[in-house]
Amino acid sequence: MKSLRELWKSFKIFFKGRKAKPSSDSYKDEEGSTKSRIDNKKRTKTLGQVIRRKQKKAYLQVGLDFGTSATKVVYSQLGRRGSRVINFNHNLPNYPNYCLPSLGAIDDSGKLLLGIEAAKFLSDKEWDLGVQRFKVIVAGNHDLSFKDHLSHEKFYAYLKSRGYDTQFTPERLTAVYIAYAMNRCRSIIRRSPEYRNTELDIAFNICMPIDHIENNILNSVFEKIFSLAERIEQDWRKSGKDFDPLGASYDLENKSYDLGKRVFAVPEAVAAMASYLISLRKEEGLHAIIDLGAGTTDVSICNLSILSGKSTSYWYAARNIPKGTINIERIIASFIKECDKGSLCTCCDVYNCLNNLRLNVFQSLGSDKEREQLIATISDEIRSLKNSGEYYETWGRAYRRLKKQTEWEKVEIFLCGGGANLPHVEDVFSIPWWKNIQTKYAVSRLPTPDDYDAGESAAPFERMAVAYGLARPLPEFDGYFLPGDDGDHTPPPLPVKELDHEELYPK
Repeated sequence: MKSLRELWKSFKIFFKGRKAKPSSDSYKDEEGSTKSRIDNKKRTKTLGQVIRRKQKKAYLQVGLDFGTSATKVVYSQLGRRGSRVINFNHNLPNYPNYCLPSLGAIDDSGKLLLGIEAAKFLSDKEWDLGVQRFKVIVAGNHDLSFKDHLSHEKFYAYLKSRGYDTQFTPERLTAVYIAYAMNRCRSIIRRSPEYRNTELDIAFNICMPIDHIENNILNSVFEKIFSLAERIEQDWRKSGKDFDPLGASYDLENKSYDLGKRVFAVPEAVAAMASYLISLRKEEGLHAIIDLGAGTTDVSICNLSILSGKSTSYWYAARNIPKGTINIERIIASFIKECDKGSLCTCCDVYNCLNNLRLNVFQSLGSDKEREQLIATISDEIRSLKNSGEYYETWGRAYRRLKKQTEWEKVEIFLCGGGANLPHVEDVFSIPWWKNIQTKYAVSRLPTPDDYDAGESAAPFERMAVAYGLARPLPEFDGYFLPGDDGDHTPPPLPVKELDHEELYPK
């Protein structure tokens, strides 16, 4: 022990007498001692490595309402309350910040632009230029009952004018666009403060009209598109900023590999119904959802059953009608050109006029009489949709599932989509489809749930209702039956007692 103490004393004398030479990497502390910055940095780095915690993992469900003119997105975290709208923060003059343009364009160098970049490129050009409404064109290519001939012609005419060949199909464009939308959403979520140091596990639900899901050809086509989009987006994440999604679509088209599927198709009307099913005002009985979109209008009719607090929706009929606010936009464009001769009529002009109609305020365009005529023409267009054969046929198919007139005298209709706030739309759809029904239907917008977070973009719920429902995990969509799933719900006739001759002719 004595030897050890002497050895320790000699070490102390040695180090005390040794003076460190100051350097640019040294500094004096408050007591005048020389400290090394390098050593401190190394020590801090070493300590940081020691105490570094494993990133926590968050499971997110992203609802992607892939619309004809714009895509809306809401997401939620599993295990936490709340559904938040994604703010794309693009500040485009003709799209709200909660809308990602469902749009493509080809610039002067032949490069494909998508979404926000495409909208910026086309903002000062003719209002209907670019590759638009490709969702409708895909459906029309595989089923003529969904075909919009004018949109189809404009799509291929634009591609030809920009030098693109026939390999650039609307199916390919749709897959590339969906991959772009998913990648954009992922980046925005990852940049939010609460997820910066979190490992994200994201699943996407994408809406598909009920009659597309039940149509074997269309269902197969869109499932292939979603699968290709998922593969493109996965490669996009790995490659980073300079990734070419269009080129990747050709490379990945015929490759199949196990991704662990994270993109799922959900019936559109079922997703839209979600906010009503969790509301206190839900009631049993017949309901209809009319989603007035830009290129299509979805009409879906269901019978809601509530048993022991559990809701089950029996969908009697659904139809994706290839008519929407695009025809109203064409009416507005003609009106602007008529009022302002020689006007280019950009998409911004059409959007501003359409938005003013929704807010019931008007631009100083045209006289009072001309504006009144415009509103009357728009109302006639909405009425023509309601009076169309497809609309009445949908209600007729639903009636065949429940052939009891008294049940159809009380139907609640919900409106959603971009056309839900157009003039006179509630009055038009309150008129029943059958002349034997003498009452009017209750028509309103879908109720806004308490956990809906509109965010800085202040997105109105009627525009986000489908995306809100899609932001729910897939197992929560079990309580529904599509039109092809079950049979006739007409109650059996009451028993009739047959009287014998003694009862008929009593003695």
